[in-house]
Amino acid sequence: MARKKRLDDEAEQVAVYLTPKEKLVMDVIAGRRKKRKEERTSPSEIVVDGLWKILTETEGVPKEKIEELLAVQSESSGPDNLKVFPKS
Repeated sequence: MARKKRLDDEAEQVAVYLTPKEKLVMDVIAGRRKKRKEERTSPSEIVVDGLWKILTETEGVPKEKIEELLAVQSESSGPDNLKVFPKS
């Protein structure tokens, strides 16, 4: 049986380099999550969860503020009357 897709369609691949100690930390977190039967056990999901925790708890930025910034960015992405000329 194939694993269901859990990453967002808008997700982009990035490179992250980890030391052996940091890789071990990722493995411990993934193992503990699997033992608790949580779904978010992949390295991508662990990193994303950590980033959200840092942003909301350490930096004090609520998740709603990020959603507002994304909404403003998508609204101002470009004029609707933009004409694209074909290559000659």
